[in-house]
Amino acid sequence: MASSSELQLLDSLPPLTGQARIAALTKLTGVDVQDNDGSDKAVVIVSIVSLAITFVLIVYVWLNRNYRPIRARAVTLCTLMHISSIIWVVGDFQMNGIVRIKGGWKECRIWVVWVRILFSYIYSSLLTLRFFALDRIFNRGKPYSGKAVYVPIAFLFVLFLAYCLTCQLVPEHDISVYVKYFQICQVNDTFRYASIGLMWVPWTISLVLAYFVRNIQSSFNERYETMLILALAYMILIKTTVIHATHPYYIFEKSYRHAETLVDAICTSMVVWVMLVHPVYQSIFHRKEYEKQWIRKLRLEGQADKYTTEAILESTAHHTAFSELEDGEFDHKDPFDTIRMLSQNSKTLTTNFITQPPNSYRPPNVNFENVDVLESDLSLDSNDQQYPRRII
Repeated sequence: MASSSELQLLDSLPPLTGQARIAALTKLTGVDVQDNDGSDKAVVIVSIVSLAITFVLIVYVWLNRNYRPIRARAVTLCTLMHISSIIWVVGDFQMNGIVRIKGGWKECRIWVVWVRILFSYIYSSLLTLRFFALDRIFNRGKPYSGKAVYVPIAFLFVLFLAYCLTCQLVPEHDISVYVKYFQICQVNDTFRYASIGLMWVPWTISLVLAYFVRNIQSSFNERYETMLILALAYMILIKTTVIHATHPYYIFEKSYRHAETLVDAICTSMVVWVMLVHPVYQSIFHRKEYEKQWIRKLRLEGQADKYTTEAILESTAHHTAFSELEDGEFDHKDPFDTIRMLSQNSKTLTTNFITQPPNSYRPPNVNFENVDVLESDLSLDSNDQQYPRRII
């Protein structure tokens, strides 16, 4: 890496071009320098297509945000993550040498610090907040609101903003500087490794929180989604760490600069898909049926209070056992679901059941007198002597 005095000398020389530039860089770095060509354009196209497809998913989610299973999936958080990933990948194009460094791309410090580095931090921090919310809601049984939301955000924001401001205030050659002689952005090694080390902070916090939420008991796949999201996140982190540590001149080698860019673009998009694809798929192909099933599961598992932070469900006593859907219809195909829901929500219904006529809790078109309940149908499960066993 050239020193500040060497950089001043190089700036006084006319820039190299063509094969002379390639030969000089090969001699300087000791690697077989591979200049930009059509394969780099293909990487840009694949990255843009990946992000564009995810953008379509985000648009669909916002257009259908009143569909309750979608609304429960932190739509705003997913949107902010996708915006961050788009900016992050654009920064990759410049930092990884996918595009030729000319014109506006010459502003190396802006692109590296305020685009590539900052928004990779923002993306990872948003994902960490998701794990924090799952731990607080499902493990600690506390609402995710007030200081619980703003304190972690403020901590991470101050940490990363302070780092980026420091990078802006120190001399340019200590961060990233444009070398006109070679037409490249030179990145300072100390800055490179400090940035990667800081990137491990939110990912390590996410790993710890994921361990805490590993035993979430829910039918809505939070446990498995968390494991998959964490695997994708660490694929990005480990890839970046290994490439920068073992191949500091990776931008001159096609395979490494392509891998560094494509893994970021594809994996950041896949994380958003993991969080949203299941309710989106169900809303397209089984919209009403899945929403009924979703609400029934929510109440049978006693998880309704866990999701009220998203304002998913009504909280009145009359809606505890039965939920009227958008089309005004009730789901009563299995009368024993009604019995189970009434049993498992007995704490909120007991007082009203005593003081109000039973008919006030009967939905339309259900004749309870015609339901023949056998003693065997209400047999108790050996693992839980409180609730009727599910009738298949």
